[in-house]
Amino acid sequence: MQRSAIIPTGAWPRRMTAAIAAGYCGETTVEAFLKRVGIEYPQPRIKQGRRQLWLRDDLDAAILPSEWTRVTDIAADL
Repeated sequence: MQRSAIIPTGAWPRRMTAAIAAGYCGETTVEAFLKRVGIEYPQPRIKQGRRQLWLRDDLDAAILPSEWTRVTDIAADL
């Protein structure tokens, strides 16, 4: 049985479970999201036993077009 992605009401949390991360990335199921982890999406930042959490910043870096990402080191542009 496939688990549906979750889209929370209000704001997206900073740390996300697989179900919420799947919804954030536009996947319809958790399984579809997990199949792409390590390929299109990052590995979870927090791994404590079965508990795995993705950070919103890591997911943003994976899904946002390069021209929309923030410059983190302005010295590299000089």
